Amino acid sequence: MKAIVHSLSLVAATLVFWAYGLHLYRAANQPLVSLSASDSLNFSSKGTIESPTALTNNKEQQNAFPLASSNDGIVTFIHASDLHISKYFAKGGLIHFLHFLHTAVPLISPRLVAVTGDLTDGKDRQRLTSLQQIDEWQAYQRALNESHVKTRLDGNFYRDQRGNHDCFNVFSFNSSDNYYKEYSAVQEDGYLLQIREPFGTYSFVASDGCPRHGFARPMNFFGYLDAYGMEQLERRMEKASGSSHVFLLNHYPVSTMLYGKYRKSFGELVNGVSVFLCGHLHYLAGGIGAQLQAYKAHDGYWELEIGDMKEHAVYRVYAIDNDMVAFVDVILPLEQIPMPNPQLLDARVQAAIPHPPVVLVTNPKDARYLLPKHEPLGKMLTSTHIRVLIWTDSPVASVSVKIDGHEHPHKAEYHGKETGTGNDVVKTPLWAVPWDAAKYDDGSLHEIQVTAADSDGKTTTVRLPFHFSLEPLSLENDSRGGWIMRQNFADIFRISGLISYLLMVLFLLLIPRLVHCHLKDPHAWLSRRRLEHHKDDARMRHIWATFTRGNIVNPFVLVKLLLALLSSHTKFCVWTQFTAQVYFASIPWLYWPAYFFAMALATMPLFTGHLIPSAGPNGIGSVYVYGIYIAGEWAPLLDSWLYALTSIASLALLLLYVPVAVSPWSIFYPTPVGAQKPWYRSILVRLAMASFITLYLGVPTIMTVYTYGFISIVLGPGRAWLFIAAAVALYTLDWRSFTVPSPRDSYSRVPVTSSEAAASDEHASRPNEQCNST
Repeated sequence: MKAIVHSLSLVAATLVFWAYGLHLYRAANQPLVSLSASDSLNFSSKGTIESPTALTNNKEQQNAFPLASSNDGIVTFIHASDLHISKYFAKGGLIHFLHFLHTAVPLISPRLVAVTGDLTDGKDRQRLTSLQQIDEWQAYQRALNESHVKTRLDGNFYRDQRGNHDCFNVFSFNSSDNYYKEYSAVQEDGYLLQIREPFGTYSFVASDGCPRHGFARPMNFFGYLDAYGMEQLERRMEKASGSSHVFLLNHYPVSTMLYGKYRKSFGELVNGVSVFLCGHLHYLAGGIGAQLQAYKAHDGYWELEIGDMKEHAVYRVYAIDNDMVAFVDVILPLEQIPMPNPQLLDARVQAAIPHPPVVLVTNPKDARYLLPKHEPLGKMLTSTHIRVLIWTDSPVASVSVKIDGHEHPHKAEYHGKETGTGNDVVKTPLWAVPWDAAKYDDGSLHEIQVTAADSDGKTTTVRLPFHFSLEPLSLENDSRGGWIMRQNFADIFRISGLISYLLMVLFLLLIPRLVHCHLKDPHAWLSRRRLEHHKDDARMRHIWATFTRGNIVNPFVLVKLLLALLSSHTKFCVWTQFTAQVYFASIPWLYWPAYFFAMALATMPLFTGHLIPSAGPNGIGSVYVYGIYIAGEWAPLLDSWLYALTSIASLALLLLYVPVAVSPWSIFYPTPVGAQKPWYRSILVRLAMASFITLYLGVPTIMTVYTYGFISIVLGPGRAWLFIAAAVALYTLDWRSFTVPSPRDSYSRVPVTSSEAAASDEHASRPNEQCNST
């Protein structure tokens, strides 16, 4: 009866802990769906960049004319991201950005330049923690002023926005540490810019995905828009409705964002978007981020991440040609990339550098990037000319066109124009080539190649596939980052965190304890388990001996033996581990701390520290699984889920290892029949565990202390306490070859015979003392 009461009490206590965890989860996500009073009052003070005039959209009139050689209907803009201007990093950064402003921008002379965040690096000298450096922001502002991009086209030429590095260690947008508010071009948390032309209106809507409170790194990788941010986005999108194209800009890709809801969800708002422009991920590592692009067919828009200006000196040129959107990636023609920058923030660029021709084919449209929902794709088939934009810093010497490897019979002619004067000039260097589009309407995929050479001998060749279908050609870029752009990391982290936590608690803590409590004599049960392990081990040895004799030539028999060996080994590992878990559950001074850790992960902060050191006492916050609690409010940041996953994995591994270390039943220690495993096996296991504790728990704990202060150790059950407990367990239980004393002789490593096990069963009248004592 007492065992039943103990079991029910354990289950009830666990459910109470989990209910409180559910309450915390709901509280952490409340800002995503509800506005606070201060939000509603402050919205009007958040300026937006927009024109009060009504939208004009002449798309139907424009689409009535075929694509020919006219230079009307073209809008160009540049997208760049992740400048990371740094006062400590002596490569790339500012020097790349200066060459971009003094070479690329005058060469292209677009209607707009949009930079999507991470304007400065925001790190300390060791580049380990974060600190807003006013020198970096002043260098950024100086670069803008010297290139005159802020005043160009009445201040509507250059647009920037914040990235996670720009809000590192910034308590709020109105904080004095938010240098973006003083030294940037926009100085607001998002904007709406509308380009109105006689042939249509094109809207650029930027949202600020930075956390409301900018935490010091590393707890600042993911972004989110709470209900207030979604209200801003929704109002801007309403004003942009009816545009020929809407471009949504954010520093973070959609997969690294958490979107709340005001009146509409993000899925409803993005329904009118043509292209989502972002940065943040650079090129990742090992080539897995070389093409971070994805077509969101359900919503009808392209998400196009761009590589960084910091180390790769890349920028992207877009052209909207009669509502057909095309783009090309361009790398600055530097002698070395990343370019050395020994002057750091004192770097200067006085003159433009020679730039190869930039070639952008707008018709026919690249078959990989079609927008069936937003583009008049039928105009390609009725077009009379191939249309190419060619930017050069010296006169164009030749333009050649090949289709499917064959020289095109018609010559390219220049039909470009320049509008505006002086610093406000906008270039439209259109080259048109007559063609018969119907000749290629055969249901096949074709390739067009355009080569442009200037008078200085610099050449550029571009190739792109085209067809006249309304469906985009698959990029097949999963190995280069496409799969990343299609993920929903919010759901991945939450679901994987919940499942891994439940599996850990149920199978490593609750079930073994309940089994132990309901055994009349757990010692006799353990003895019988030893005999079963002996049988499983003997079976594996027999199968292995049969497999290695070498006299079996029938492949089906070999496969059967391999499957039998795999099955036996799996059964042996699972049952020996479960036996060890039950044995572990019988040791109160080991089991209950482990149970406390598991419950603490769901209900207590993983750690508390100076999450925003620049804010002083106001910057002290607590990192829970579900988000970060600071200054009396929640920040539902996905970083906390990722941090929790590492804590769950660490505790789960310890809960698998410690029972093995203290139990006589283990695949790493002598078997039940007394046969010795190789002497080096336990040594290797100990070294592996020591390495895990040091690298996976120790080093991150040191980094957490370095970034968020010593308080993160004192109030850090999710990582620091776990590290200490793991180190103590490793040293005490295994490194010193310490084994928990056996309550009875049946715990010894001496082989147990079936007769001894039977005798143990006959004396199984003694109740389970530990469970009954409760």
